Amino acid sequence: MDDIQSEYASREEGVYLGKVDSIKYFPGFGRAKITWYIGADPKIDQTVIYWNMRKDSIVKDFVRKGSGLQRDSVILEDLPEGTTLFEFRNINKEGETSLYSSASITVWGAEFASSLYGRDLTAFDFNYPENLYTLELSESVPNENVSYSQIVYTDLDGQEKTLKIKPEEVSVELPNFPDGGEFQFRTVFFPTQGIDTVYNEFEKFSAPTAVSERGTRISLTGNLTSKYFDRNGESLYEWNANGDIIVYNINADGTLSKSQTHAGIVPRDTYRDFFFYDDDKFIGISTGNAVSMHRIVNNELVYVQTPTGANTFGSGFGFEKFIPTRGYFFSMAENGEMKTWLAQNNATWGSPNGATVGTGYAIYEPFLLFNHVALLGVEENGNLASMPVSASGSIGSKSTIGSGWDRFEKIVNAGKKLYGIEANGDIYVFNDFNLTEKYWIVD
Repeated sequence: MDDIQSEYASREEGVYLGKVDSIKYFPGFGRAKITWYIGADPKIDQTVIYWNMRKDSIVKDFVRKGSGLQRDSVILEDLPEGTTLFEFRNINKEGETSLYSSASITVWGAEFASSLYGRDLTAFDFNYPENLYTLELSESVPNENVSYSQIVYTDLDGQEKTLKIKPEEVSVELPNFPDGGEFQFRTVFFPTQGIDTVYNEFEKFSAPTAVSERGTRISLTGNLTSKYFDRNGESLYEWNANGDIIVYNINADGTLSKSQTHAGIVPRDTYRDFFFYDDDKFIGISTGNAVSMHRIVNNELVYVQTPTGANTFGSGFGFEKFIPTRGYFFSMAENGEMKTWLAQNNATWGSPNGATVGTGYAIYEPFLLFNHVALLGVEENGNLASMPVSASGSIGSKSTIGSGWDRFEKIVNAGKKLYGIEANGDIYVFNDFNLTEKYWIVD
C-alpha cells in the first residue's frame, strides 16, 4: 500500500517561497508598468520577471517595509507591441524559489496609435492676400481620450511653428503661411489606464499654390441671356432666349464646336429652367413650377411619362435655382436653403426626397457644381469658394480657392474644364481646373 509514495519518501522536503499575487498592468508606448503583491513570507529577496519564452528577464530587488502584504512595481522598457505572456517568480539568496505566476500584458505601439479615432481636418480656407490658412476640425470623440491635436509648419520667415489645438476647439489659424507651403497634422491621446501619451503618425498637407491665370480665350462668343449646361463632360448645351437648344462638342484644348441646333424646342414661355440630368434624360421646370422629364428625339422634345401616364411628376418647384448632378438635383431657395431631389429615370422620385442639406448659399453668384464633386460659388468680394459634395448630396465646409472671379458674369462647368463668360460675351476656358492644388487669381 506504500508503493505510490515510496518513490518520494527518501527525498528532502521541498520548500517554496510565497508566490507573486494580484498582478496588474498599465500599458504604455513600447513599455508597461506592472504591479503585484508579495505576501508575508520574510524570506523573499527578489522577484524575477520572464518573457519571450523566458529568453528575456529582469530581476527586481524586494525590500520589505513591514509585515503582511506589500505592493511592488516595475516599468519595463523596449517591449514589443501587442500582448505578451509574462511570468513572475520570487527567489532568495539560499536558492529557494516560488511557484510561477503569470499574466498577459498589452503594450501599445504604432499600430495601436493608428487605430485610434483621430480628429480630421474638414475644411481648408487659404487667405492668399493675408497669408492666413484657416483650418476646421471634426469634433473630438469623448471616449477616445484625445489630449490635443498638433500642427507643425514653417512660416514665411522660415521659422518652424508648432500649434496645439485643444479638444474643444474646432478651428485653428496658421498665420504667416506661405502659398504652396506644407504642414503636418496629428492627434495626441492619453488613453485611460495608460502611462504614456500616444501620438498618431503625422499626415502631410499642402496649401494651394497661387497662380495668376486669366484662362484662354476661345473664339465663341457667349450669350448672357442663355443658360449653359454640361452633358457628361463631352458636350456643352446652350439654351437661349429663343428656346433653341444648341449643342457644342468640347475639344481637348477647351474650344467649342457647334454640332447641333434644335430650334425653339424648349420655349421660354413654357419653361423657366431646363437642364441635362442623366442617360438621355433632361428635366424641365415649367413657368407653373411643375417638374417634367424629357428626351430629345428627332429634333423634338418629348415627355418621359410617369408609370401612370402623367407628363409631370412634381409641382410647387418655385425655387430660385436648380443645379443637377448624378442621381439627384439641388434646388436653392431665395433665402439660400439647399434641398436635394432624387429624380428617377422613369419620372418618379426616390426617397428621402426634398431633404434640406444646407442654408446660406444665396451669397454666391455665380453658383454651380464642378464635375459632380464640389459646389463653386463667387462671393461678393470676388473670391471663389469651393464646397465638397458627397454622393448623397451632403455639402462640406467652404474653402477659398481663388480671387478676382467677379470678373465673370457666368461660370460654366464641363467635366474638368471651367468656362468663364465676361460681360461682353468673351469666353475663357480653364483646362484641367483643380480644386485643391492651386489658388486661382484671375483678375
